[in-house]
Amino acid sequence: MGYSVLTATSKKPLKRQLVTAVMAVSVIGTALSSLLTFYVMRHLLIGRADDQLEEGLSTWALQSAGWQFNFGSLPSEFNQATQYPGMSDRIPRRGESSPPDYDQLTALDTPQTVTSLPGSEQPQKRWRAVAHMETNGTIQYVAKSLEPESRMLRALAWVEGSVGVLALCGIGVGSYLLVARALAPLKTVEDTALAIANGDHDRRVPAWPKDTEVGKLSYAMNTMVSRLQESLENAQTQEEQMRRFVGDASHELRTPLTSIRGYAELYRMGGDPEMVLSKIDEESARMQLLVEDLLALTRAEGARLNKKPVDVLELVMSVKDTARGAFPDRKLEVVADTPEVAMVNGDPDRLYQVLLNLVTNAFKHGGPEAEVTVTVRHNLDRVVIDVADNGRGMEAKDAEHIFERFYRADTSRTRSTGGSGLGLAITKSLVEAHGGTIRVETAPGQGSTFTISLPSAA
Repeated sequence: MGYSVLTATSKKPLKRQLVTAVMAVSVIGTALSSLLTFYVMRHLLIGRADDQLEEGLSTWALQSAGWQFNFGSLPSEFNQATQYPGMSDRIPRRGESSPPDYDQLTALDTPQTVTSLPGSEQPQKRWRAVAHMETNGTIQYVAKSLEPESRMLRALAWVEGSVGVLALCGIGVGSYLLVARALAPLKTVEDTALAIANGDHDRRVPAWPKDTEVGKLSYAMNTMVSRLQESLENAQTQEEQMRRFVGDASHELRTPLTSIRGYAELYRMGGDPEMVLSKIDEESARMQLLVEDLLALTRAEGARLNKKPVDVLELVMSVKDTARGAFPDRKLEVVADTPEVAMVNGDPDRLYQVLLNLVTNAFKHGGPEAEVTVTVRHNLDRVVIDVADNGRGMEAKDAEHIFERFYRADTSRTRSTGGSGLGLAITKSLVEAHGGTIRVETAPGQGSTFTISLPSAA
């Protein structure tokens, strides 16, 4: 049942719900205020009448205790009667067409509300009456008509009703205008959401103060839309990268395949078998290298790292030993520029792959006389590894794209050495998987310095 009520309420416009709630509260508040005012005023009027009765008992009621009484001296709207000892009837002291019924009094000296005597020709009246026994046994009865108080209370009720209706009308109009003004930002949010849904992804809700509900809503919506737009842009970028990657991979694989088909055709035409088979073997090896690099890049981008504390200097020395076996006539120097042990939390095999790739890249592309220096140092809470060579260097335009897939700074030289253009892309992916960054500083004739920055494990 609660669900059905909530559903029925939620189907109504919010503006109508708010105005209805304000009017309901206003009606209840106005009614309670009017009733409270009415009963307080009634209590005050009755209290004033009781005070007048007490005053009458101590003044003009005593003057009429004798048999002679001047009826003209009795205050208007009052009635008095006297019952002497031994008498069963009361002697009225003022003639009234509708006198009070004093028999309704149940106690002495206690003002009570009574009605007129039954059988009166005049309409029934309400009286405030009190009885007082004197020391000689005489009982004095004094009553005051409540007609003036009733007229005053009726007038008060009319005034309260009229004022209440006018106030409710004003509250209704004012609440409608205020609610409409308060909900105006929601219309702006709605228009903005519709515009975004129609493709205007740069549209945003105005930045209202965050200490208001609408401000919090606008901040949340703008944040959500910004993140959705970033996700959409990232998805579009990744889709474009994937298309470019597939296109580049297809192009790179097509080149050795075309060569193999050409040499096979040359063999069928009677070419030198030894030369043809040598070329086919060379092209197939190149194609195999490209496929392996593509697989390595895929594994690097989705790598599950087996992280543990790694001594970077020890890892660099291991890379040095490997590079010395592959390039026995080249110079590789390791510099420890830190008094502390350089520890990182990473996968030692992947980091070994990164450093060996950079050292090998420096030896291959820096020139036959290039020397390589690997420096390990600290920079605040980061461990920094510099792989520097004093070889050929690169142009600035090449340095901007050096970490892109299939990019070659020197196409002819790279092809001759069998490079796929994926080595540095693999390196960058592995470094970023460790929460690090990699950059290059280079200039023609001044060598290249690749700088890796990793979070320190200390």
